[in-house]
Amino acid sequence: MEMHYFWRIVDRVIDESDILLEVIDARMPDLTRNKKVENTIRRKRKFLIIVVNKSDLITKKMRMDFSRKFKSNEVIFISCKYRIGISTLQEMISELAKKRQHWNYTKVGVIGYPNTGKSSVINVLVGKSAAKTSPIAGFTRGVQLIRRGKSNIMFLDTPGVMPLDEKDETEQALMSAIDPNKLVNSDLAAMRIIQLFLDYNKKGLEKFYNLKIENDDTFEILLEIGKRKNFLRKGGKVDENRTALTIIRDWQIGNLLLES
Repeated sequence: MEMHYFWRIVDRVIDESDILLEVIDARMPDLTRNKKVENTIRRKRKFLIIVVNKSDLITKKMRMDFSRKFKSNEVIFISCKYRIGISTLQEMISELAKKRQHWNYTKVGVIGYPNTGKSSVINVLVGKSAAKTSPIAGFTRGVQLIRRGKSNIMFLDTPGVMPLDEKDETEQALMSAIDPNKLVNSDLAAMRIIQLFLDYNKKGLEKFYNLKIENDDTFEILLEIGKRKNFLRKGGKVDENRTALTIIRDWQIGNLLLES
């Protein structure tokens, strides 16, 4: 599907919503943010909450580093898996909804890149009492509003997916937005992941792959992981591609944790 179509959907979500939740991945918050979209939301005078999902996978230092960039009411760290921060997010939405001048209901749009957890965020916020209501004119077929319980808060059930046209394959791999087998340079993506652990949780990487890191050469570390995994070709040479794909998969499915 054409990229301009996806952007048109995102623009429409912004126009239709009173409050926008931008869902980003806690492991790479800057990479999964879209400042262009954030600026558009602010320019249109809509409320914005940056929802940092998967926060159970990162260190306290990473949370603090990212939080310093914002006012306390602009960003929240959550985990849909463990329901961390969900009640606080619901309260933030309710407080912003009270500032609306309309008497009927407040519409909340949820946007973000693929695999940041948009659907999970909607599911935990609306709960089992969710009920679809009327379709939204002008959107694709099937796009509807979902009411949170008996409240006057409605969530836009739309794709809300920001396109990846400006992201290279390494970034897409880190965002879990591409099948590792489709990567042209899987080693670059794997070394990027290794660098993240060197920056934030070197001991975690050592423990997970049962190795001792003697230097900060990401390629040498990749080879050492291959040796530990016994990913060897004939002649004892490390199978770099197999090793890289394993590291990327461990990252994407959440086996590799940046948390201390």
